Amino acid sequence: MFWNIDIGQGVVVFDDISFLPEMFDAAQHVDYLKEDLLQIVFSDDLVLDVGWTPSFDEHGRFLLMLVRDRNWDEPVERAEVTDVVSLKRRIGHIVRSLAPRI
Repeated sequence: MFWNIDIGQGVVVFDDISFLPEMFDAAQHVDYLKEDLLQIVFSDDLVLDVGWTPSFDEHGRFLLMLVRDRNWDEPVERAEVTDVVSLKRRIGHIVRSLAPRI
């Protein structure tokens, strides 16, 4: 479990996000909102990456990318959300969709 999300066989290799509350307010947390917030590795070639774009901008958004073979130009999946509840929901959805593949 990570952040109350079942991430299956995923391994959290970088976490600068799990302290954010579900009642997240970008203006209050803007100093922490950067490009690199979370990486979960599911296999040698599959990574879920979460960042904030643009960095340190309270009007930005979370960017989730599921990347295979370090091909950042063509992610397997890409999503943008602005709140923590939607972010958690999206992470859970991605992990569940991976279950048959990993």
